[in-house]
Amino acid sequence: MSALTGAAATQVAERVRAETLWSRSYRARHALQSIGGRAYPRIFGMLREPSWLFFDLVFPILNMSSIVFLLRSRGVDEAWVSATILASALLTFWASVIWMMGAQFHWERDSGNLTLYITAPVGLGSVALGMAFGGAVGVLFRAAIIVVAGALLYGAAYTIADPLLFGATLLASIAAMYSLGICLSSIFLVSGREADHLGGLLNEPMQLLGGVYAPVRNLGAAGLVAVGILPLAPAMDALRQLALPQLGANGLLPVQAEIGILVAMSVVFGVIGRFLLAYIERVGRVGGKLLTRAD
Repeated sequence: MSALTGAAATQVAERVRAETLWSRSYRARHALQSIGGRAYPRIFGMLREPSWLFFDLVFPILNMSSIVFLLRSRGVDEAWVSATILASALLTFWASVIWMMGAQFHWERDSGNLTLYITAPVGLGSVALGMAFGGAVGVLFRAAIIVVAGALLYGAAYTIADPLLFGATLLASIAAMYSLGICLSSIFLVSGREADHLGGLLNEPMQLLGGVYAPVRNLGAAGLVAVGILPLAPAMDALRQLALPQLGANGLLPVQAEIGILVAMSVVFGVIGRFLLAYIERVGRVGGKLLTRAD
């Protein structure tokens, strides 16, 4: 095959340049399409398999019920029953962060899809944002079902004096948790076969440090550390104060301060996650070792 010369070579070079140098508007539109494409199956996937919806809702309600029965057997104030139901709803987001975000790239590598993510002209950042957005929207429905079920089954009652502040706190909590999930997705991938152990470590122990079973205020120094590094802790503490004012005395910090902590976590974890994803892309494309199965 003869080499291209003259006008033909110039034409090919211009075509390559046009196809590889995207404008900022095109890059932004392409990124948004990628985010939407990755979020779609997480939002509407449950409609294709109704049994998933059944297990995703029934199991959290069973876990919530066991704690409610335990609290009532000890004669605890009903406000703490309502707090437990609220915590169960928030835990659905945390479970999504650990397993649907943190371990997702690890699972995708074993199924062979990670190679497509690395080689596609999308970027892992858009893929991770789509995972986070789709996971948050999908889990929001499950969390609402848990709260409604708790109100109907156990008479849980909440007094939200400022719905806008409560909504802002919830959004800041979700953003902080899923920003951490983007960081964890890279860490789980690099850890290989230890990913399952990391998921277990970040599940039950972090629920205790996050103030799910007891107020963060009662955890002492461990609670102070958790509020600074674990989004679940300030999120649970702030939402409990806003939804159950009678338990406000058990709060560790003012709600505004905890919202500020959550916003700061969203930014810090987001920046760290972006650098980690860039590292994963670079290593995956150059060496290829991250694309092989962990076993």
